[in-house]
Amino acid sequence: MHRQPRTALLVAATVPALLLMGCSTAVTGTPAPAGATASATPGAAPANAVTWIDGVCGSLQPMLKALSSAPKGDSSDPQATVKGLRGYFGNAVISLDTALDGLKAAAPSPVDGGDQFVTSLTGTLTKLRSSFQDAKTRIDAVDPSDVTQLATALPAALAPLQDLQNLPDPTADLKNTPELDQAAQLAPNCKALPGAGG
Repeated sequence: MHRQPRTALLVAATVPALLLMGCSTAVTGTPAPAGATASATPGAAPANAVTWIDGVCGSLQPMLKALSSAPKGDSSDPQATVKGLRGYFGNAVISLDTALDGLKAAAPSPVDGGDQFVTSLTGTLTKLRSSFQDAKTRIDAVDPSDVTQLATALPAALAPLQDLQNLPDPTADLKNTPELDQAAQLAPNCKALPGAGG
């Protein structure tokens, strides 16, 4: 009887890791000292590129915060576990919608490769949203008081999330565009993303 909520607990712990692998590796380099500005240095990306990619990264921050806030399942309280997962996936869908709106509102890139990067990232986040919406719909239908249903419906609801590991790397275009990659290394919002500074 304890296996079902333990399954929910395991997923709650692993989902953020899966997402952050695909969404938060957009920047590399060493974080700047406190108070550093986004001004360009000789040989670096132009300031307008830094400003542009900083806005793109800024639109991702609330989403990454929501996705990394998975509930801590309680193996002794399946009702609380299911309720926590419902709230988590609901907030995730909202945060993904907000991120997608932010990407849609981004101005045309001032450097080559920027628009392609946003298009690739938009495609990845759209797939993530679809997976989360599907999981939310399935979890909303789970009756946490029905042990038999918990044993089958909950794992089935969470199974599609395993496919997130197979999503293409949306940062490939960024890494293959030195000017844009340099701009991301200078942009404060990009440095603040999980995975920056590697």
